[in-house]
Amino acid sequence: MFKVQLSSDLSINLLTPKYAEELVEALKENQNSLKEWLVWAENIPVIEDYQRSIIPMWLQKFADNNGFETGIFYKDELVGMLGLHYIDWSNQTTEIGYWLSEKMQGQGIMSRAVEGLVTYCYEELNLNRVVIRAAVENEKSRAIPVRLGFKHEGVQREAQQIREKFYDIAVYSMLKNEWQK
Repeated sequence: MFKVQLSSDLSINLLTPKYAEELVEALKENQNSLKEWLVWAENIPVIEDYQRSIIPMWLQKFADNNGFETGIFYKDELVGMLGLHYIDWSNQTTEIGYWLSEKMQGQGIMSRAVEGLVTYCYEELNLNRVVIRAAVENEKSRAIPVRLGFKHEGVQREAQQIREKFYDIAVYSMLKNEWQK
């Protein structure tokens, strides 16, 4: 299975149905903070849904070479997720999405994980462009591309609706020739 060892204590691994219980536990533990910015976190599916349909759908996405969803593992504990929403092979571009458990924030884990995934995108997938989008008000999420040197391309006005409110979305990108690990 797909695994990228980022350091001795940090890896990103393709999620399989065996991780469903651990994933649901982490999602429920972090639901209040997640649903502030992620519509899908409003209602966390049950373990069986992840085992029978959601994780198999993610695995099919990986098999189709159209992105993937990985777990972020810190000291062998599932502490978040990181993935490629899609891969546009004709334009050699992708978009990264992520979330991290509240208790693990502020330790550089997400910056290291995203940095590793961006490097993978350029060195292994030979992509040219990586995009990260986040609500303008979501300062923690926006700090990641800023910290990694992504260029701020602009703001998509009221591009995302969460619970009856529209949010402006900041768009960041990094080109392969700009990337320095």
